[in-house]
Amino acid sequence: MSLMKHIYSLKAFLAICSIALATATVSAQCATFVKKKCMPKISPFTQNGQMNTSTLSSGQKTSLNLTFYAGQDYRILVCAQEQLGDVTFKILDMQGKVVFDSPENDYPDFWDFKVKNTQQFIVEVQVPETESTSSVLPSGCVSIVVGFKKG
Repeated sequence: MSLMKHIYSLKAFLAICSIALATATVSAQCATFVKKKCMPKISPFTQNGQMNTSTLSSGQKTSLNLTFYAGQDYRILVCAQEQLGDVTFKILDMQGKVVFDSPENDYPDFWDFKVKNTQQFIVEVQVPETESTSSVLPSGCVSIVVGFKKG
């Protein structure tokens, strides 16, 4: 193999390592954010053990399908870093009917409810559009945390 091919291979390897390291750093930063800022807000519920975290930018939306079991009380908490602004969320049933909409309820960051029958909901999270003078849009961690307690 020629020296040039070795150099290109080394550059490609270093680029892949840099991307992996940056991804791991962002993931660790999100985990720290969730632990410090979000977990205290789930109380008095018990967190279900799943970490549902994404890095989102201005104007982006994400959704997550979750199953809730009969006879339990739940809290769905949507926790986002400040630079994202007023992140909103909706809870929809599997037919797309809105069950809860945070803007229609004074923008809380959580919703408490009781499930009579086991069912699935879709949690949709929306980061507001922001006007930026630079080409870089603000981005940050958004976490959907689910807590439960026996009803």
